[in-house]
Amino acid sequence: MARSTSQQNRETISAFWKAMNDSDASQASDIIKTYTREDIAWHGPEPYNDIQGADALIDCFWQPLLRSFPDLQRECDVLLAGRYRDQDWVSASGYFSGTFVEDWNGIAATGKKTLIRFGEIMALEAGKIVKTYFLLDLLDVMQQGGFQLGWDAPAIEGLRPKVKIGSGVLQSEQSPEETRRTLLLVEAMLFGLVRKDQPMELYWDPEMTWNSPSGIGSARNLDEFLDKVHEVFLHGLSGTWEGSHNARYAEGRFAVSSGWPSLVAVHNGEFLTIPATGNTLRWRIMDFWEREDEYLIRNWVHIDMIDIFKQMGVDVFERLRASASLKR
Repeated sequence: MARSTSQQNRETISAFWKAMNDSDASQASDIIKTYTREDIAWHGPEPYNDIQGADALIDCFWQPLLRSFPDLQRECDVLLAGRYRDQDWVSASGYFSGTFVEDWNGIAATGKKTLIRFGEIMALEAGKIVKTYFLLDLLDVMQQGGFQLGWDAPAIEGLRPKVKIGSGVLQSEQSPEETRRTLLLVEAMLFGLVRKDQPMELYWDPEMTWNSPSGIGSARNLDEFLDKVHEVFLHGLSGTWEGSHNARYAEGRFAVSSGWPSLVAVHNGEFLTIPATGNTLRWRIMDFWEREDEYLIRNWVHIDMIDIFKQMGVDVFERLRASASLKR
């Protein structure tokens, strides 16, 4: 039986990332150009934002990253493929790891192994990546280097929850019925969240785990999520929530969504110690979910937190520079 486009794309991305893991910086350019289209549109976090074309992507993102972490390796916790609005996608959540030997984005090198949390969703056409949405937890990298954020995360920092059942790195096509069940549950939860009129207990297992970027932290169960995370968002963004997705699909027991922005809301209450500004915040978000039976059991959330702070009038990179100057 012929392999589906989703399966072919999954294998393409797996081969791409294996080649990058097995190579060094001198080979990276050729590998990237093998798997990406020349005119790729790459959308990343602050300070990168939008990069157009493979050459610019290599020069602006990949080469600086590989100079700073020459032994860089990528490990996925979740990888799934699917289709949304006539576009084929492959998405992944996980970590880069490498020895931090050269300053990167103004973050001082530590000489130590460093983890970089990532979320990535890629559109493919004819076996090439044509568009990417990509998020990194740069706040966490800063904290690993000793930078203090200036506020206490409402939830727990540093948790790395694994997939509960089996592997989240899907190697083959999954049951269409399981896929349908997962997508229906995720979409019901999302629409209820935006309307704020549905109790989360309808969708989440009591022992769910919610894994979020540095600055917010992670929750180990539903009660902890509602008390320490959800309440913070409701207080700081108490008006109408809007948003849209550039991709939202499921495969088997796993699902993903991404929006640029995914959430639009007014900052009309204190949020992470920042007083209300009245600014409309546009959130770049990526979510990955795992379903167990009738409930969601895991949620890996990626947010461009540095961009959110910038929209609230706080320059995290300036704080980082000021902190570094005090240490001299």
